[in-house]
Amino acid sequence: MSSEERTEAILAVEGEMARIARATRAFLLENANRFSSELPPSGFWVLRYVVKNAPVAPGAIVAQVGMDKSVVSRHLRLLKDLGFVTSVPDPADGRASLYEPTRAALKRMDDIRHEVQAAYAGVLDDWSDDDVREFVRLLAAFNDRLEAR
Repeated sequence: MSSEERTEAILAVEGEMARIARATRAFLLENANRFSSELPPSGFWVLRYVVKNAPVAPGAIVAQVGMDKSVVSRHLRLLKDLGFVTSVPDPADGRASLYEPTRAALKRMDDIRHEVQAAYAGVLDDWSDDDVREFVRLLAAFNDRLEAR
């Protein structure tokens, strides 16, 4: 591949990543609305992190989701008010709290997870198993490099 062809390919990657970002945002909004019309997409993102990592402290959420501490605190308060998370004192520091999802939140998340899996299965339906595995491998390598920057 010539230098010019590589530059064009890299620009194409940039364009395709922009398409993925738009589609991902739309998918997140759709899933957040499906979960609860009262929950903004960024609150849904916080809840997803809580579900995956419970029990979890707000500081850990801030570090991983890339939101300001005050934004995460507002989302946790809303999630608690809506009955989607509970908080318990942190045994290591009684002044701090740890957050866990409620059964209702876990059930809704599980339903959405099945819908998301079905959507991805539909998108990849005509791909060979080898192509799916190669896509996962390349995407993981790409994401690893992005995160290591």
